[in-house]
Amino acid sequence: MLRSRLTAKITLVIIAVLIVGFGAATIWSIRLQSAVLLEQSKLAAKRQTETIVASIEGAMLQERPDVTRSVLQELKGASPIEGLTIYRGNGTEAFTDLSTLTQVMKNAELSKEVLENIRRMQRPPGAVNQSPAFKLAVQTLKTHDSIEVENGTQFYIVHQPVENQEKCQGCHGTESKVRAVVRVAPSMEPVFAETRRQRHSQL
Repeated sequence: MLRSRLTAKITLVIIAVLIVGFGAATIWSIRLQSAVLLEQSKLAAKRQTETIVASIEGAMLQERPDVTRSVLQELKGASPIEGLTIYRGNGTEAFTDLSTLTQVMKNAELSKEVLENIRRMQRPPGAVNQSPAFKLAVQTLKTHDSIEVENGTQFYIVHQPVENQEKCQGCHGTESKVRAVVRVAPSMEPVFAETRRQRHSQL
């Protein structure tokens, strides 16, 4: 009788240890997979932003800001890149009006075709960017990112500054160290949905 009770207790202890062990391993695995998915999504957003910056710089060095405007419109309209907006150093939306063009014309001369193309693509600018991440990007010349909630949806927001390098100063002058800040804001909901699916599967 005593032996059977002892055996039962040992069995219960073993079962409890197995439950705790497998439970802890499952929780650790879920958290690890979630962290990996999150980092992969962040890395993809940063790479997209870097690609956009390179495209902008390439077009600008060819003295074709009209091409840059067209590319940005295409990216916004038919692209998986979410929340794409280019801001000037003062926070106003770039590539909308002629204020930058007016400044550039003081230092360089663009062709009539380019000027006409830009004038045709004018539109009202969006809201001024006054976020702390934007201001930090301008002040430090470094990329800043954050996860923010807008209308109940979480977004991973990247602010990458475009430095006013020496090769750019022939047109843009030397008054500012920052030519622009590129903002990309993909939704994190697909990532969180996949995390929930994997968690349910694991459990």
